Amino acid sequence: MQDKLTKVFQKAKYNESSILAENVWNTIVAREKRNTQTKFWAFFSLGATSLAGLVPVFKVLSNDLSQSGFYEYSSLIFSDTGLMLSYWKELSFSLAESLPIMSIVFTLSLLFIVFLSIKYVLKQIINNQLTFSGPAVLSF
Repeated sequence: MQDKLTKVFQKAKYNESSILAENVWNTIVAREKRNTQTKFWAFFSLGATSLAGLVPVFKVLSNDLSQSGFYEYSSLIFSDTGLMLSYWKELSFSLAESLPIMSIVFTLSLLFIVFLSIKYVLKQIINNQLTFSGPAVLSF
């Protein structure tokens, strides 16, 4: 059995096609370019959506801050320093208690998403320029 397999493999010779390597390389480059463009548009749309969402979230945050009385407590710090020095613990607890935590968390998370999207969009732009600037450069 092994003799037959050896004879079969010796008879079968691999004829290398001259354009096979070029075709494989072009396929790899095209796939890399398509992946880069997909990532770019995904991060761009995520960043644009979260940037558009920041406007209502900032409005909600300012509304929550005004309704919670945070501005009144914070104005006490600058209006009467003697009173603030006497009751600094109570004032700090009142400030902490009047903070709208959920609105702050939503605002900061959207800001984080915007900055992260900007970072990845710029990274895709830079990689796209570097990856396809020359024929023999491919970054994974």
